[in-house]
Amino acid sequence: MEIDDQSIIKQCQNGDIDAFELIVKKYQTRIINLCFKYTKNYADAEDVAQESFIKAYNGLSNFRFESQFYSWLHRIAINCSINYINSKEKTKEKETISENSGLIDSNEAYNLENMPDHYYNMQNLANETEKAYNNLPEELRQLVKLREIEDLSYEQISKTTELPIGTVRSRLHRAREILISEMKKIIKNG
Repeated sequence: MEIDDQSIIKQCQNGDIDAFELIVKKYQTRIINLCFKYTKNYADAEDVAQESFIKAYNGLSNFRFESQFYSWLHRIAINCSINYINSKEKTKEKETISENSGLIDSNEAYNLENMPDHYYNMQNLANETEKAYNNLPEELRQLVKLREIEDLSYEQISKTTELPIGTVRSRLHRAREILISEMKKIIKNG
């Protein structure tokens, strides 16, 4: 766990509610993207991510600093996503056909996030991002995974890979440049 996370969590555990906002800002994009993999709907992913942060905040007293905070938060988000999917499936089972079921709510009709092409575009972007990541050279892909997915600090990555910290920084920078370049091509052509 980075020192930043550890000190912020300790502040929260000591009653500093505002400190948790730093955690939310740091991880919200990653948690929303994680939830989107399960919900397949961006608005739902945002709701599930919010629930994940609330559960994490409420459970901070149980966090033992034995693992990285992001790993703990990641697991909470996965559990919330699975619970959401299961509850949505149960709701679908209980629904019955009503006489108004064929009518479209005018507010729903203009909600772009529920439109099939929006879902396709988000799914397509997620697929292309994954392809770009998988096309990175192995040494760069490993560093991106350690930093962005496992949330290791540069120091921890340096120890894990036995690379000098400067090399870790420069290779991560190069990996990010490659990913950004690929994503720009996808967006331009998409």
